[in-house]
Amino acid sequence: MTNPFTVILEKNQLTCRNYVDWLRNVKIVLNSEDIDYVLEAHMPALPAEDALTEEHTIYKKWVADEKKVRSYLMASMSNAIQVLHESMQDSREILLHLRELYGETSRNARFQLTAELYGTKMAEGSSVNDHVLKNINAIERLLLLASLRMLN
Repeated sequence: MTNPFTVILEKNQLTCRNYVDWLRNVKIVLNSEDIDYVLEAHMPALPAEDALTEEHTIYKKWVADEKKVRSYLMASMSNAIQVLHESMQDSREILLHLRELYGETSRNARFQLTAELYGTKMAEGSSVNDHVLKNINAIERLLLLASLRMLN
């Protein structure tokens, strides 16, 4: 049986500008299926072969729930955002990246990167290579934030 709450995710796909609302809706759906713990808990270690059956059962349930959570997250994103996250291993990694990109601090992140670029000065005697790499890294991060913001 499918979860009737999934209609919420179908109607409210993540499109960059609605991150806060999207996250709230995702948590509603995950909570309704009792799998929201996957977002908070760390994955248990793979039990040894001679471990108790209960440990294997817990691990298998966690893996299955993680797969379901990741599927809900990916299915509720726009295609462009899906492409950015399809290679990520688990739902916690995906949410962390989304929080960095679209969370309430993303505007602050763009401001800080811009300020870092404008305020960059090469210290006397320092490596030109290190200075250039630092600036390229900041520019690439800023471009990524800006391009994702422009997707929708």
